[in-house]
Amino acid sequence: MNTLTPKDLDQAKLDPASVFTAPNDVLRADLSDAEKTAILERWEEDAEALIRATEEGMPAADNRNAAEMLGAIQKALHALKTEP
Repeated sequence: MNTLTPKDLDQAKLDPASVFTAPNDVLRADLSDAEKTAILERWEEDAEALIRATEEGMPAADNRNAAEMLGAIQKALHALKTEP
C-alpha cells in the first residue's frame, strides 16, 4: 500500500491528480475509506468541471479526456462503496 505524508494527503484532498496518477491508485493508498471517498469525490468534481469547460469551448490544456477520467473515478467510488 502507498502511504502518504500528511502534506501529500492535504494536497490530494485539494488536487487529487497532483498526487495520484489514476483513481485506482487512491484505492491502493493506505488511507481510511472516508479519506479515499473525499479524494475521489473531489476528483469527480474536478472532472465534471473540466467536462463543462470543454463543452463551453475551453479544452483541457493537457489534452486529458475528462469523460474517461470521470468514468474511472466513478468506478473507483463504486468499488470503494461495495467492497467488504
